[in-house]
Amino acid sequence: MSATSSPLPGMLSVRALIFGPILEYFADDPGKLKTLLAREKLSPEVLADPYEAIPLQSYLSIFETAAELAGDPLFGARLGFGMRPGNLAPIGLRAVQAGTIRSALAAFARWSGALQSATQSSLTAEDDQLVFTYRLTAPVLIASRQDTEFSLAAVSRLIRGAFDPRWRPLEIRFTHPPIPEKARLEALFRAPVRYSQPTNAIVFSAAEADRVHRAEDPDMIALIERHLQDLTADVSRAESLVTQVEALIDLYLGVRAIDVPTIAAALRMAPRSLQRGLAAEGASLSGLLRQQRQRRAEVLLRERGLSVEAVAQALGYADGTVFWRAWRNWTGVAPSRLPPK
Repeated sequence: MSATSSPLPGMLSVRALIFGPILEYFADDPGKLKTLLAREKLSPEVLADPYEAIPLQSYLSIFETAAELAGDPLFGARLGFGMRPGNLAPIGLRAVQAGTIRSALAAFARWSGALQSATQSSLTAEDDQLVFTYRLTAPVLIASRQDTEFSLAAVSRLIRGAFDPRWRPLEIRFTHPPIPEKARLEALFRAPVRYSQPTNAIVFSAAEADRVHRAEDPDMIALIERHLQDLTADVSRAESLVTQVEALIDLYLGVRAIDVPTIAAALRMAPRSLQRGLAAEGASLSGLLRQQRQRRAEVLLRERGLSVEAVAQALGYADGTVFWRAWRNWTGVAPSRLPPK
């Protein structure tokens, strides 16, 4: 199978084409570019094939180091707003074939795994608004702020380039703590920016997202999606059912209801088949949900310092009291007694 049709391997990885904007930025300074790649034991030849798999940790590390070498704390966001649809090929090309912003982001969320593993995006409704979220699902050992700001900026740039150059979101949310450059970042996004949030997200008007901008070409969309299917082929079948369910819980937690019918529908399984399959692997949906909630709660409480109410919202609980009781049942202590990391 050729490089252009191979799914990402089991390791946490990204396609080399995601490095494109970074390589272009340092093209006139080969010394810094060599330093960036050498730190992660990568050669320029490895990046020559845009579909080559590169370790995710290396990508995140290079992005943070590149910001330092560039002397620009907003390096990731600026690169994101300089993106072209082709930089995200074929996902970017699929998105710009969409007739509405909603359908473009739905396609982007659906196919994001073709370029980067351990990444989840979703598009959900909140009253008269839509929320596009982005997060790394696997634990990473280094900072990822540049990647996060780059990703939300790239999606915003995609919307402006494909649909309306005057488009602006209602709000931008980041999980990382506030940065001194908030005003400059808000100027780039043309929207208020909020920090220490449960998820990284772009919030925008549902009515605006449903406005038709062009007639879709079904033949072109089918062609692009056939290629995307090749890039993601057999990935889900290689994972255990428990792993797939855990990924869906990560995606839906705090966003939508998590129950057997919802998860079964997402996996295209009958509810009873889902339950039997999990039982065969020694698991249950309720048990996996509890484990994921506890793990996420520990991160939100210890590393991000969110309030009990904010954590409850992020975990899909009705209110802070319900979460407080759940935490007490898990650990035997109140959330306020969680020792620092």
